[in-house]
Amino acid sequence: MLLFFYSCGGSSCNVVPNVIVNSSFSKATHNDAFGVGGYAYVEGGVAGLIVYNMGTLNQPKFIAYDRCSTVNPEKRNRVVVKGALIVDEVSGAKWLLQDGSPADVAECPLKPYYVSGSGELRYYIQN
Repeated sequence: MLLFFYSCGGSSCNVVPNVIVNSSFSKATHNDAFGVGGYAYVEGGVAGLIVYNMGTLNQPKFIAYDRCSTVNPEKRNRVVVKGALIVDEVSGAKWLLQDGSPADVAECPLKPYYVSGSGELRYYIQN
């Protein structure tokens, strides 16, 4: 799965600017992310972050994406979650919430970040 994040049809998909990401969240601050398939918006990254729980209630497993659209990233359009998709309402581009891969218009996946931590304590999002 990680290989997909770093390759993209022969063209470079490293389009979202590199910034230092050192954000955190917990069940107390972002409870919605702890449900099965839950997500939350968190401060950080280029245009904010989306944290998605691809685990279970008892064993959450999180991935984070930058909310900066990979379509015209210089405009820093902020993507939003709509059902099982992440959408750039300006360009119409769509990505799968489950893994950040392009679903429509976009050629590059959303920029992922590493999430570490466990239980109801604090989780950390870093690059």
